[in-house]
Amino acid sequence: MKPLIGINCAFQEENSRFNDRLHLARIYVQAIEKAGGIPVLLPIVDAAETVRSLLAKVDGLLMSGGGGLPAKFSADETLPDLAQQNPIRHRFDVRLVELALQRDLPILGICRGHQTVNEVAGGTLHLSLAGLTRQDHRQSGPDDQVCHQMRILGDSRLAALLGTTLVGVNSFHRQAVARLAPGFRGVAWADDGVLEAYESAEHAFVMGCQFHPESLMLKDSRFAAIYEVFVQAAGQYHDRAGRHSVQGPVA
Repeated sequence: MKPLIGINCAFQEENSRFNDRLHLARIYVQAIEKAGGIPVLLPIVDAAETVRSLLAKVDGLLMSGGGGLPAKFSADETLPDLAQQNPIRHRFDVRLVELALQRDLPILGICRGHQTVNEVAGGTLHLSLAGLTRQDHRQSGPDDQVCHQMRILGDSRLAALLGTTLVGVNSFHRQAVARLAPGFRGVAWADDGVLEAYESAEHAFVMGCQFHPESLMLKDSRFAAIYEVFVQAAGQYHDRAGRHSVQGPVA
């Protein structure tokens, strides 16, 4: 019995509509499959009814990280809010999260996805880290390389999953969660105070990670537990909803 996990796609706008691209880093798909779920890519669509139909088919929602940032934004300038960075993607992402929260669908938000889920639920975003920290949260090394330490609340689900309250994480962001949404609880921070993870006290499973556990788990197997517990929560949702299970390979 494997739950279906919907994953939102990034959008890259080109000079011609024939060249516009939807894309997703393969590592998200691999992480879901390794955790026991079946990944389902959710294409960006316009009609609200189509969004509802897509989400009705899945048991969990993985909100993926960045991708598709227009070239007009330089590496050093302050980025606008999420909606202005990539309006087409953002409209779709907002609809997904709104519906998922209404249905109490398990949600795991990664990097941009972590920021989007919090924003849709009523939180806010720091548009720049320049006035908050001297630490560069945009590492240039490999994805599975540690950039900085993260401190975790001992009574959090995240601490229980990782088996520690201090761990090294990667970092690929220029913005960060500012005010948490109502019902969300911060559970992990970088040494400079930037929020790295939150959990929801009002939903069966909502977790946001500013870091990328799907990359870190390649060298540190502890991070696989984040995806595993998410897929388990999706399986429980699947059972509550009385869905037909996907039990084996389809020829």
